[in-house]
Amino acid sequence: MTKQSETILETRNVKLWYGDKEALHGIDLDFANKGITALIGPSGSGKTTYLRALNRMHDLEENVTVTGSFNLLGKDIYAPTTDTVDLRKRVGMVFQQPNPFPFSIYDNVAFGLRLAGVKDKKTLDQAVEESLKAASIWDEVKDELNKSALGLSGGQQQRVSIARVLATKPDVLLLDEPTSALDPVSSHNIEETLLSLRDQYAMIIVTHSLSQASRISDKTAFFLSGNLVEFGDTRKIFLEPEKKETADYISGRFG
Repeated sequence: MTKQSETILETRNVKLWYGDKEALHGIDLDFANKGITALIGPSGSGKTTYLRALNRMHDLEENVTVTGSFNLLGKDIYAPTTDTVDLRKRVGMVFQQPNPFPFSIYDNVAFGLRLAGVKDKKTLDQAVEESLKAASIWDEVKDELNKSALGLSGGQQQRVSIARVLATKPDVLLLDEPTSALDPVSSHNIEETLLSLRDQYAMIIVTHSLSQASRISDKTAFFLSGNLVEFGDTRKIFLEPEKKETADYISGRFG
């Protein structure tokens, strides 16, 4: 497992309401600046709701209220002065379904940089190559950069989506079930990609796959009914959980 370093993101007493319904009941979680944290729990437990709060994706929804403190490298994510476009570059997100834009592979990866005003071709070329290499797909697409990303397989599209996020040099990478729509081989490739990045980025992954969480994560957080039940080193969570609910979920007695 990767060596954990200082904290990059702190969240305290995070609550979230959909209208009058409270979906998160006071979550306290910190994340190191390197390594993979898995968020596990049954459907409806709050893990994706919490993940989306970390880069204010709920701003795009109506009738959602978020409270609590979200501190990214000493800055309040929810401060009125926070630029959400900039925030989502710093806290990038990869979704369940691969979502490449209907552009070339090159233009997909360069998208965020161009949005930020980068025009120099040499700079863009270097960033595209570095990001595709980091996402473990450069060798497969280096001769086809001008072809549409939509022509790639699902697993390749997901790795291009990861490269697009990496190109903006994020502080944190959020992944919402990034392999659930993929075949086993593509899922394995994504896992290998994430493992290759664990010493460079803080990654937070929502996964329904307990085997995936146990394989790739350094830390695991178990959510249940909008509560954080238990958080710790993955090995300890899976082999010596402190809470009965965690043990029951890990062993398959519910969920």
